[in-house]
Amino acid sequence: MVSLPKPHQKGLAVASVVTMRLFKRSAGEEPAPASPAPPAQDPVLEPLTNAETDWVRSNIAGLADQDVRLGDIDDLGRHYDEMLSGWLRLSDAQRPDPNGIVTQIGLAFGQYVADHAKLDWTIATDDYGAEIGLHRPRESSVLVYPTAMVSQCWAAEELHALPALARDMIATIDQLP
Repeated sequence: MVSLPKPHQKGLAVASVVTMRLFKRSAGEEPAPASPAPPAQDPVLEPLTNAETDWVRSNIAGLADQDVRLGDIDDLGRHYDEMLSGWLRLSDAQRPDPNGIVTQIGLAFGQYVADHAKLDWTIATDDYGAEIGLHRPRESSVLVYPTAMVSQCWAAEELHALPALARDMIATIDQLP
């Protein structure tokens, strides 16, 4: 299965920064051999319920109320850039939680990719929990997490990224058998 990574730390704010403890290794000190990781299990994929499908559709439709042309990845990218730029102009204390914005844009981003790469919405459940994604069951299955991708772009403060990301993803998926 071809799968794009998803965030495995549930409950973290989308724009939080995760830090690692820094360490210094003395000269000649070799790391201890790592124990082999257990084989990763493919996530269990389930179709969306009617309520989940309605939730996706209503989130995407809500963008039209914000003057976003639905199905137009360039206009969605413009809207994302405006929202992120406005959010970045605020001081940290003034910034609202961006999760609603990111989810709405992520779902519209996902619908664009689904429409152009012939993918279906799914709920993917693994050891880390359940997340909405897109999949194509074939000889080489595809599983992507569009809301997580948009969330990662937002956290990295990436502007002008969504249209190219969508087109590259669609082109890559189209090349798979």
